[in-house]
Amino acid sequence: ARFWMQLIGELRMGVKLKKVNYSRTPIEYELTPYEILMDDIRSRRYTLRKVDGTMIPPSVKKDAHAMILEFIRSRPPLRKASERKLPPARREVTPREQLLASIQIGRPLRPTPYSRRF
Repeated sequence: ARFWMQLIGELRMGVKLKKVNYSRTPIEYELTPYEILMDDIRSRRYTLRKVDGTMIPPSVKKDAHAMILEFIRSRPPLRKASERKLPPARREVTPREQLLASIQIGRPLRPTPYSRRF
């Protein structure tokens, strides 16, 4: 409680910030492969060609389509939504809600020596 009162007192009186030493160089971050690729595209280092649907052989298209359909058919059928029973949703209290509840329940504050100055 004492620390909290000191903090409130400092906030009421005004807080002095420490000076920051800017002599250090900022941290450099590496780009992800996606960002490198997007940078290359934006700076037009490479020329991109449009891909038509005719460039992909029909056998490849058909094979991929058949594989997807086969995978879908191999799965067990879904039950109707009316047949499914879901457990009741549990509501978990978030830390923010806990904090607000504790503040609402809290005891009334006593006047501080700093509050008499205003």
